[in-house]
Amino acid sequence: MKRPIILFTFLLFASLQAHAQTIEKINERLGFSKPSISKEARIDLTAGDVDKALIDYSEAVTRARESRSAAYGVDGELLAEYAYTLALHHDFEASFMYIDRARMVGAKHGDFYAAQILTLMSYTEAAKQMMTQAEIPDWIANHYQNLTQKHISSFSINRDAPKEALKRANQLAANHQTIQAIALFEELIKLHPDAYILYIDYSTVWENKGNKEYASTLLSKGIELMPDNLSESESKKTFSSHLSMLNNANTTPEKPEWIKKAIGDETPRFMTYIGASAARKAFFLNGRMGLYSSNKFSTAINMGLGLAGESFSGNIGISAYKNWGAFFAGIGISDQFSKGSNTLGLSPTIGLSFLDKSQSSSLDVSLSGFIPIFSKSPFSYSISVGKTIYFNWKGGKK
Repeated sequence: MKRPIILFTFLLFASLQAHAQTIEKINERLGFSKPSISKEARIDLTAGDVDKALIDYSEAVTRARESRSAAYGVDGELLAEYAYTLALHHDFEASFMYIDRARMVGAKHGDFYAAQILTLMSYTEAAKQMMTQAEIPDWIANHYQNLTQKHISSFSINRDAPKEALKRANQLAANHQTIQAIALFEELIKLHPDAYILYIDYSTVWENKGNKEYASTLLSKGIELMPDNLSESESKKTFSSHLSMLNNANTTPEKPEWIKKAIGDETPRFMTYIGASAARKAFFLNGRMGLYSSNKFSTAINMGLGLAGESFSGNIGISAYKNWGAFFAGIGISDQFSKGSNTLGLSPTIGLSFLDKSQSSSLDVSLSGFIPIFSKSPFSYSISVGKTIYFNWKGGKK
């Protein structure tokens, strides 16, 4: 029994401590390698050949889709660069689709490319706000300003009546299609600069993104534009109260960097898991509920019920996991109970996670162990298969 314990412990330690590059090599050997960003596309783009770069990026995205594992989807950086190149080519509608997807999957430079896309549409203030926490990629640092200024344009993305367009802008924001929502709000405000409701609704987009200072500016402008007949209304009092809250939030210290690294740049999502596991003479139905952050960390409460031999058995505990592409590893603490026994132990886990195309759910296959802490019970392990579904805070799937 000692050999499986030693092997299992070694694999877990290696998975948690190895550098990300090593994890990618493991994924490559398993056939789940992440498609690399096209070097040719970057060379062409920095040389100013947007048409050629667009072809290169299109081919790179197509190859990534065909060869990817579902766990990777398509690399967020590749999608973000493709979105920027589409915008340079003035294909803004496709550009929005890709940049919002890139930001949803946690592209490191998503805000930078989003800012350039907004600049290309002449929405300079929104672009300035987007750049406040953006990191500029080294490969394009000396070229993006010339590229953006050379291809700056004015483009309409709205074909609806103002009322319908406002409704669509709010729906886009609710669905986390943030950049498209920003562009649509900017266009509506440009066409209807005195419509107070546009500023009020638009402020929520920036508030949700975490830019409370700019959200306060927009909300203040909306309140200022409210007609006289609404000066004493409950709506204005509600908006004014919320404005005070935003202004107070602006005076509070910013969250420490380690907290940002722990939870990622985006709001964590709810996650639920249901699956089955099998061990020697045991079978369990398992459930898990918790949070999943944009930097691929998750934490959850675990529960399981089943049969161990001929006896009813169950477990409950907490766990934390980290994903590296298709590969994930984690550890938890759980209490295994059955009639006449109760055992507390550590539960290390390694496995593979396969995201679907929409990246709203995944098929997970894992190997889990149970190491008793205060008992001389033997080490045990099980193989699990199940499905995880990810939800936004407002209840919809990602």
